[in-house]
Amino acid sequence: MKQFAIFLIAATASIITACKSTTISEEKSLDGVYESVGYGRVLKIVEGEFILADVTKYSCIPLMNGEISSFADALSIANDTLSIQDGINRYFFVKVKDAPTVCKAGSPERAAAEAKANDPEHNFEVLWETFKTHYAYFELRKIDPNAMYATYRPLVTSETSDAELFMIMNEMLESFDDAHISISAPDEIEAAAKALSDKNNLKVESNSTAISEAPKKRLRNYQVAKMVADEYIPTGTSIKNGNLRWGKLKDNVGYIQINQMMGLVDLGLSDTLSWRNYWMAYFEEGERLELGTPEEVAGINESLDIILKELAGTSALIIDVRFNGGGKDEVGMDVLKRFNPKEKVVFSKKGRLGDGFTPINYVTQPASENPIKKPVYLLIARESASATEIMALSALSLPNIVKIGSRTEGVFSDVLDKELPNGWEFGLSSEVYLDMNDNNYEGLGIPPDVEIDYPRDTQEFLHKVVADLSSEGDIAIIKH
Repeated sequence: MKQFAIFLIAATASIITACKSTTISEEKSLDGVYESVGYGRVLKIVEGEFILADVTKYSCIPLMNGEISSFADALSIANDTLSIQDGINRYFFVKVKDAPTVCKAGSPERAAAEAKANDPEHNFEVLWETFKTHYAYFELRKIDPNAMYATYRPLVTSETSDAELFMIMNEMLESFDDAHISISAPDEIEAAAKALSDKNNLKVESNSTAISEAPKKRLRNYQVAKMVADEYIPTGTSIKNGNLRWGKLKDNVGYIQINQMMGLVDLGLSDTLSWRNYWMAYFEEGERLELGTPEEVAGINESLDIILKELAGTSALIIDVRFNGGGKDEVGMDVLKRFNPKEKVVFSKKGRLGDGFTPINYVTQPASENPIKKPVYLLIARESASATEIMALSALSLPNIVKIGSRTEGVFSDVLDKELPNGWEFGLSSEVYLDMNDNNYEGLGIPPDVEIDYPRDTQEFLHKVVADLSSEGDIAIIKH
């Protein structure tokens, strides 16, 4: 679950390496139209006010507006390029002469696009154009975009209902097998689409004579994480509804469980809430307070100060992120900072741009003046995904950290959030992450140093961990 703010567009600092930059407060005027370097967005600034829009050759959809001063010192300008610094990323917009005609009020193109806002064929074309232009992994995931379009486009006509359209789009996007692809619509439309899909699947199943086994009880990551902690650190500490747990193992090894790379700000929420209600309350309050990456990073560091002080006398540390589905990249990297003696470049990223990519953005792993030098074991599995994989990717360059478990999920790109003319939202992978040897782990996952034969299927993995607990014990913890 890795997303950047909707107004930020990934590019690289190499665009302005040779240019002198000034901060927003020093710049006399930023008025004008700016186009993102790839990623399909246009920014217009007039007298300190901005408006941002998603653009394809078929559409121009306003996303947000406000005062450009709200970016404060995070925004700078070099010649005709605006840049915004956000955590490990720098994002760029280049000044252009004018906005696309489809964005101009009163233009025939704009009027035509607005008239088709709820047309199913128009919305399919906008979705497909976005993927064709910005999706980074057609080749890697062995998807022929022309064949996919030929399969799904004929299913959509001007008479296609909302439920049918959502079912078709969702089926197409699920075929990518990319956890960073999603689409959402109003609840009633999604419910109707699911009912329609279930009905179609029932017809297929009724013609099958296969006998399936009774399904096992469905387990959740947070449930199994708690079971592991209850077994190995029964007198340990749990905070933030179990998002963080820590304690000492019997052999004087410190054990730290981090179960999301977000949800780390202390909002005073009760730990007695159910997992679902806790996170609903956290997101609601977080939205009200406009929490972002800086607050989440501050939250993990406040907790780490306490955790590492309590575990200071241990002979080694285990950091368990096997049940961590992601969040903020910078959170995991700040955890690693505590064990890194020297700041260094640890990976690179680039965004899809036409038939190629944006220039490379090299990302630096922060370091500590007084790093912890004891052995550190990072427990990983397929459920270690997204921002958690960025932590594992950074750890590849830190020789004092040993990874135990199985390959991570293999979804690295920040989610490029988009909106359809009818108001539905979707996201896709538009970036490529590479280690320092130019290895791409998308679809593969980061490999461990000590391999455990964990199943790739979520339920099979969780049931194996539970079964191991009741027999020989947690294999990953035992192998440290």
